[in-house]
Amino acid sequence: MRPLLRLHALAALLVALGTGSAARAQEAEAPPIWFDTQDDFSQLRGTDPGAPVAIDSGPGTSVGTAPTESEDGKPQRAAPQAPITDEAAEGPAQRKRSSAPDGSDYEPLGIRLGAFILRPAIEFRTGYTSNAAGSPTGGPSGVLAVAPDVSLQSDWSEHQLGFRLKGAYNYYTDTSVAADPTLYVEANGRIDLPDDWALRLKADYDYQKDAITVLGYPIDANNPSGVNTFDGGATLDGSFGRVLVELRGTATYTGYEAATLAGQVIDQSYRDNTLVSGAVRVGYQATPAIAPFVETQLTGRTFAQPIDAFGYGRDSNGITIRGGLQYSADPVLKGEIALGWHRENYVDAAYPSFDAPTIDASLVWSPSPLTQINFVASTSIDPADDLTASSTLVYDLALSAQRYIRENFTIEGDIGWQRQHYIGTDLSNITYEAGIGATWKLNRTAWIVGRLAQEYYASAAPGGDYPTTTATIGLRLQR
Repeated sequence: MRPLLRLHALAALLVALGTGSAARAQEAEAPPIWFDTQDDFSQLRGTDPGAPVAIDSGPGTSVGTAPTESEDGKPQRAAPQAPITDEAAEGPAQRKRSSAPDGSDYEPLGIRLGAFILRPAIEFRTGYTSNAAGSPTGGPSGVLAVAPDVSLQSDWSEHQLGFRLKGAYNYYTDTSVAADPTLYVEANGRIDLPDDWALRLKADYDYQKDAITVLGYPIDANNPSGVNTFDGGATLDGSFGRVLVELRGTATYTGYEAATLAGQVIDQSYRDNTLVSGAVRVGYQATPAIAPFVETQLTGRTFAQPIDAFGYGRDSNGITIRGGLQYSADPVLKGEIALGWHRENYVDAAYPSFDAPTIDASLVWSPSPLTQINFVASTSIDPADDLTASSTLVYDLALSAQRYIRENFTIEGDIGWQRQHYIGTDLSNITYEAGIGATWKLNRTAWIVGRLAQEYYASAAPGGDYPTTTATIGLRLQR
């Protein structure tokens, strides 16, 4: 499988660069490695269709400022669980004021409100898509979008508190396609504890439209229904000498709104579910740049309706054991990669348990100060859209690159691949995505952004395949 071959090649690159990068880290007396604070390390997805890959790989990582909302308005895949803090995985050496404005003449300064920095922004986009409905029968349409993005961050010498609101409202000139709104709201905080330990807290809400092409969605439904996700979590991390420790816990509730078909309301509450997850990670800082680790994660998923329409219970619990390596030779190469094994068990004997290998990675490579390359890989177990399957096994790969042509002009490119396999069947959905974009920073308050993206969706449902081409250009206004 070519994407996995690319992953192995990238792992080889990590080893090849290790000696020289580690030597530079030794010379600079790099601070200790601190694990990133992903809610769930197995969900680092960064390949939402129509959006540049956006990841956070730990201390000091910046993936660029290109917009990350869907630009074609098509329903996005399941969103990644965000880091516990927006500026995840700061080590003790970085726990100072982090809200100072960028030194560039083109970065927004924000608005000071006492001990907080407010950074408001709004983006106006227009463009064209070849498949507004995101379906095999979808047609072309013009796209108009408004995308607000507001953050409020504390500017304290200790501890941290932040809020974030971002969303988009996509309107199509083809009036047969309904407008597509998205919304994400987050509150996050960090409490600095003695001996460089930290407690990180997060709560968020996400709203987006479901995909009408997923297996099991009501055929010929008028419009995609909404999906509401509520998420909360906490991470405690610190060290005992060279031994690094991280404890994580999260709870995520996902609720599905009713669909409509020929004026009839179709209840989808049987899909409502809650996922609870807890993980323990222990690592050892072998050098200032290298820290191998092991991790055990336990998950439990319960559905609001214990028995589905077929008379089966779909509740389950799982365990994942991973071993990996975290590498930090900033600014050249940093990130982590882990291999593991997952086992999922179901309360109903009608659904047999299954095992699957896992691979998870988040790597950032800067071959020069003007170039950054990001790679993410993830493995996750999601609820099945179709009741004939117990769950879906999702493998997701994404590679992106950003290049500064000038201080105020950047170009970006990304490719992505996702395979969603329905457990207990021979059916899979596969998504291929590629895109290029550019950002021209006129000044601190106005940027021009543009993007061209191509996606191909190979559906598990017969006749469900379709391509989508989307081109947009917009103006981002900010403070």
